[in-house]
Amino acid sequence: MWFFRAVALDLDGTLTEVDHLSEPAMAAIKACSDELQVILVTGRIFGDLEAAFPGLWSEFDAVVTENGAVLHTRSGARALAGPVDPAVTHALAAQGIATRAGRVLVALAGEDATAAVEIITSLGLDCQVVHNRGAAMILPAAVTKGTGLLAALDELGLSPHNVIAAGDAENDLALLHTAEVGAAVANAVPSLSAQADLHLRSRDGDGVAELLAGPLLTGQQRLCPARRWLPIGTFDDGQPVLIPGSQASLLLAGDTGTGKSYLAGLLAERWIDAGYAVLILDPEGDHTGLTERPGVHLVDAAAHLPSPTDLLAITRPGRASLVLDLSGLPEADKTGYLHRLPAAVEAERAEHGIPHWVIIDEAHLTRATAEQAPGPTVAEPGTCIVTWQPDLLPATFRETVDLTIATAGPFPAAADAPAAAPRATISAGGRPPRPFTLATRVSPHVRHQHKYTTAPLPPHRRFYFHSAGEPISAATLEEFSRHIRHCDPAILGYHISRGDFSRWISTTLADHTLGSHLAVIERDLSYRHAAELERARHHIIRAIDDRYPGANCPSQP
Repeated sequence: MWFFRAVALDLDGTLTEVDHLSEPAMAAIKACSDELQVILVTGRIFGDLEAAFPGLWSEFDAVVTENGAVLHTRSGARALAGPVDPAVTHALAAQGIATRAGRVLVALAGEDATAAVEIITSLGLDCQVVHNRGAAMILPAAVTKGTGLLAALDELGLSPHNVIAAGDAENDLALLHTAEVGAAVANAVPSLSAQADLHLRSRDGDGVAELLAGPLLTGQQRLCPARRWLPIGTFDDGQPVLIPGSQASLLLAGDTGTGKSYLAGLLAERWIDAGYAVLILDPEGDHTGLTERPGVHLVDAAAHLPSPTDLLAITRPGRASLVLDLSGLPEADKTGYLHRLPAAVEAERAEHGIPHWVIIDEAHLTRATAEQAPGPTVAEPGTCIVTWQPDLLPATFRETVDLTIATAGPFPAAADAPAAAPRATISAGGRPPRPFTLATRVSPHVRHQHKYTTAPLPPHRRFYFHSAGEPISAATLEEFSRHIRHCDPAILGYHISRGDFSRWISTTLADHTLGSHLAVIERDLSYRHAAELERARHHIIRAIDDRYPGANCPSQP
């Protein structure tokens, strides 16, 4: 299993028991060191760590000490925050409280934590007191084992979504929350166990050995914690529709024009906003609007198409997402490139664990012939296939996919009503499909950008501008826009009053976002035109009455 690329481990009470380092745990770390990056995250000051366990730091790819405040890598050590104000230690010493100062934190006994809080408050400092079983630490605000882990992962070029963390005490909560999966050893304090995603059966180092040799890291089991599931809509009873944030396979199906690309963009948006790295293979130019989300890059293949390896390098260090717009390429070039890409994705995932998701839109376009494009035989975790022809996929793929979502189009709505929310059904594990309403997207859905801008539509799908003679046709969006710019105002008013522009954009181009926007413009102009007519009527009547007072007579029955 390619997904988990690193393990972050606490020291005291996790790798040790009563200051004795666990031999089974260290043996397990050595055994997996070629496959995984292993990070030690401890509350200890580095000098104390070295005194107790000489050379232990060298067994890890990175070490975070002082509860997230100092990072140690092969290139050296650096503080991740400024030191606690010395006034704190002076005030504690004045009360006879013993402390030890590191590069950043101040360590003290747990029984003195209340006095430390009072001193910090009286000095007006932005510090926190963190408990670790019977000990306590004073740290700058917002410094945690979680922030230290993020700094270590940045150095290693990994995403926190590719990490499992394990710990035992209160100060490990942030560590477990930062990792994709947080595990508690059997001797963990109740507060940590209550929030852990995985509960190991064994204590201390035996628990770590169990984790490192267990089914999650060997690829025999998948686990996406409940806290990582993401909402994409609402069932008819009001319950949220949730999809896994990671390690699942999805099939999105449905007829043309029912919203498959809208749904694919919605899923991508949810995964991107949750910090997952997503690669969207976009043969028709539907997903360029996703580049409005932070950290999303666009590669327009018509302008420049990098090699698959160079393309995937853009997603590093593990948090960037990418839309590959292939709509400007000839069909043969699209198919050839899409067949070279899977091997590069597999290699990138094996080394870096990314992209977390690959969305293949219009997947049927990659299957020109059975020999040329056999397609995936089984549903791989981290893959989302989008097609209106799911029957072209191997039966083994359809049988092994985790979730199948089929678009069903919007609710029927009156002609003058706002666009209805798209509908779909979701099914898993052989259960009957369950209908739901899709959530609203944040990013715009740009329907077939290159295709409709420059490629001519067949005659029955073109827009025809009204004229005294033969109607004038617009075969592309480019022609449509040019005619609107230059046509006679009477022609423009004719189509606006009928709602023709928004109807064509929504139905023919299936761009409901732009269509809804144009419908608002059309309705607004129609309302203002009607108001202007009534205002003109009023002025005409008043002018007649002023000129001929007797003309204002009661109507005859």
